[in-house]
Amino acid sequence: MADSFSELRGAGGSNKPWIAAGVSALAFALIMIALAAAWWSARPQAEPNQLPATVTVTAQPSEQTTAPDELAPAGTYSGRFNSLDPATETQSWVAVATFGGGSATLTYPDSGCSVLIDESLDNHPLTQACITTPGTTGTWEIDASEAGLVHMTFLEDNQPIAGGTLSIGLPG
Repeated sequence: MADSFSELRGAGGSNKPWIAAGVSALAFALIMIALAAAWWSARPQAEPNQLPATVTVTAQPSEQTTAPDELAPAGTYSGRFNSLDPATETQSWVAVATFGGGSATLTYPDSGCSVLIDESLDNHPLTQACITTPGTTGTWEIDASEAGLVHMTFLEDNQPIAGGTLSIGLPG
């Protein structure tokens, strides 16, 4: 019986074009890898996030008017609240307030606390992450007399606890 592969060996011709194509593809891939590495190393490195010591917010909102039954012009305001008690562990934190319909919700994204501020300015915690002093009544003072800004102060039994100025818009 004859070798069944002998016919194939003679019929195929030269493998040189296939070898040349493979070597060319490999060389092309290596060149592209080298170019990608050069491009990657030439890019400027990202700087680590650092919080500034002082943040200045300049609000330039459109003209807004407050309806008589509103706490502040409807919309979302953001900024930082500061503790008015120097013994407090956390002195400053992010706050986002949304006003509308005669009430507001205030959220502290870092702690997960959300509260409802009703039309009589009473504080109603909506999440268990909110820390209040047992036996005290929480109320708010809200001043929206400056366009685009809302000044808020939280009081427990008429003693100021924390406050801050929020500007219209979401945190950037």
